[in-house]
Amino acid sequence: MPHILVVDDEEHLAFGIKFNLEAEDFQVTTVADGQAALNCLATADSLIDLIVLDLMLPGMSGYAVCEAIRSRGNNVPIVMLTARTLVEDRIRGFDAGTDVYLQKPFELDELISIVRNLLGRRKRGTGADSMGTPTTTTSNIYHFGCAEVNFDTWEARSQNKPVRLTNLEMKLLRYLVEHEGKVVSRNELLERVWGMARPPATRTIDTFMLNLRKYFEKDPSCPIHFLSVRGMGYRFVSGPVQPSA
Repeated sequence: MPHILVVDDEEHLAFGIKFNLEAEDFQVTTVADGQAALNCLATADSLIDLIVLDLMLPGMSGYAVCEAIRSRGNNVPIVMLTARTLVEDRIRGFDAGTDVYLQKPFELDELISIVRNLLGRRKRGTGADSMGTPTTTTSNIYHFGCAEVNFDTWEARSQNKPVRLTNLEMKLLRYLVEHEGKVVSRNELLERVWGMARPPATRTIDTFMLNLRKYFEKDPSCPIHFLSVRGMGYRFVSGPVQPSA
């Protein structure tokens, strides 16, 4: 039985989520603050399969809790709940390591569907990408250039040195790898990786691509893997692009 940790200081909301998840045969533990959540995760006999995390918590924000979880190398799926509507808030949530950003008020059926989907992906391992697209390779260790990425453990190396990627950087890299050779637009990446229906005013995608180049390109100013396609978007290739005849 999957074990879900609900972190919310609003007692009535936490009770409602717990009641409905237990009705779906999930084991549910509730805590009211971030430190209690981290303590729960650190308990040896407390295996947590998924976290439902409220953003506005006493003492520690949901962002801080999420960052602390990821800093420990824990890739447990996290659903962040918030009443904030700004795109910048969603970006910050994804940067902190959340998997799904669910805006209040929400339908409980939607939350349950998200929970089932995330748990299903975790059970299947990496048989699908971050948006459920089947992978085309049987190995979850991917090599390109001087880089090695393990999509099972979310570990990466470049030029024999470990590279620490954020949750969202890893999702973006995986999406690009899954669509190697194809031009993907910024809007497609925002929709499929960030889950955004409309583009933000900031140059979010460009900043993340610069980060990937810094991590994996020998010369970030002259990339051979993470290529810009003017007026279109980006294209990932595992090897140098050969000049046409």
